[in-house]
Amino acid sequence: MARAPMKVLILGAGGHAKVVFDALLSSGTAVEDIIGFADDDPARVGATLMGRPVLAGLDTLSMAGDVRVAMAIGDNAARRRQFDRAVAHGYEPVTVVHSSAIIGQGCVLGRGVVVFANVVINASSQIGDNVILNTACSVDHDCVIGAHAHLGPGVRLAGGVTIGAGAQLGVGAAVIPGVVIGAGAVIGAGAVVIRPIPANTTAVGVPAHVIKQKEPVGE
Repeated sequence: MARAPMKVLILGAGGHAKVVFDALLSSGTAVEDIIGFADDDPARVGATLMGRPVLAGLDTLSMAGDVRVAMAIGDNAARRRQFDRAVAHGYEPVTVVHSSAIIGQGCVLGRGVVVFANVVINASSQIGDNVILNTACSVDHDCVIGAHAHLGPGVRLAGGVTIGAGAQLGVGAAVIPGVVIGAGAVIGAGAVVIRPIPANTTAVGVPAHVIKQKEPVGE
């Protein structure tokens, strides 16, 4: 007996969710197998997006059968909360890879990763859970990207770069070989990173320099 097609619920109903929807279709998921979009914002519930319904958040939904979730929230902290909530509710986050993406030999992609159009991931790179690799970014060989990070459109990582969990790299940022960017760091659009960036800092410019550091927890 043939197995029934997997059903997918997209978490989030904003602009980013539209791109995830397109990536799902490109990867071979049929429109009718996309249940809709789940969103915590009551103002969005009951509307339609890309021809599919916007449903309530996970805490009020009850889905039968083999339903998996696709992560579609751009903000790292919010996406991490929804990822953890989905897992707690027993949903498996599905990894979505656009058909135009190129993934090299020996690469490992975690759960809930989204890889958009024209992304290149070269050999032996490791991508953690719930990561966004946005449109046309490139990850060269032997890079390690921590969970819940977000590489914006057109980001360029040279070989052997390490990106900490929850870090965010803005549109067109570039990182030279072997550099480490700490967890929770934010790299501004167009920045060129040529030296390590500490955790929980914001760095901008060419070359990138730190302009802001978060206060330690409890102070």
